[in-house]
Amino acid sequence: MSGVDSELLSELKKDRSVVITLEDGCVSGGFEEKITRFYGKTDMKVLNFGAKKEFTNRVPLTELYQRYHLIKVLIVQDIKELL
Repeated sequence: MSGVDSELLSELKKDRSVVITLEDGCVSGGFEEKITRFYGKTDMKVLNFGAKKEFTNRVPLTELYQRYHLIKVLIVQDIKELL
């Protein structure tokens, strides 16, 4: 698969059950989709964090971080819920 380290991602499956991706922009069409596609129908769970594709130039960053769970406490909460 182009753009991902297949060897590393395969290695992660040996002793992990969750992979987290953090996008600094829109998740749609981003790197996280490649990671999610790589794991496909395996047992590996993938959580993707990032923004939706929308106009947000008038929304404060603090509100966006809350909305998209891009703050530590919300990321940890989502991971705990998944496990």
